[in-house]
Amino acid sequence: MKSKIIILLVVSAIFSSFTAQNCKYKINEIDKFTNKYTKLTYPERVIHTFGVNGLFSVKKIDSSYFFIFDYYLSSYSNFEPYSVKKQAQLIFLLESGETITINSADDINGTKKTAIGLPPVYSCYLTNVSYPVTKNKIDMLLKSKVKSIRFYKTESNGKEDYTDNEIKEKNQDDIQNLIKCVI
Repeated sequence: MKSKIIILLVVSAIFSSFTAQNCKYKINEIDKFTNKYTKLTYPERVIHTFGVNGLFSVKKIDSSYFFIFDYYLSSYSNFEPYSVKKQAQLIFLLESGETITINSADDINGTKKTAIGLPPVYSCYLTNVSYPVTKNKIDMLLKSKVKSIRFYKTESNGKEDYTDNEIKEKNQDDIQNLIKCVI
């Protein structure tokens, strides 16, 4: 009987280690001034293509949720830095075929850097782009994985443009796991 219990405990421990949530937080505290509980996950790279990288993290302040993106755009052609205007769309295409649209909370101006080389590489960094998201949309994202993301940006001449990015299967799990870390 004791051996069965020991085997059951060992199997249970092994199973729980495989299914455990690995949450890492930049912030996980109650603000001493506002008394609001804040969780902010460390970002995970969910977009990785030749010219675009996207880091995704999730933030919860009391009962409000935010997706935070850091975008890195690069090209061999010189360009002016992009910006993300307030209310710019971020659209998730889910495996279920549904789409979820959220809008940026602020104006974010990109920072341009040039890596000297042959040819030079021009880069634009758009950091801490915050998108408020409702609990209903959070629930939709937990029910169906993200297949593709479209984010809107604005060129220096004011023209709005967007970039579509397919999400690799392993990164689809990262998105859902980060959301689970703040619920």
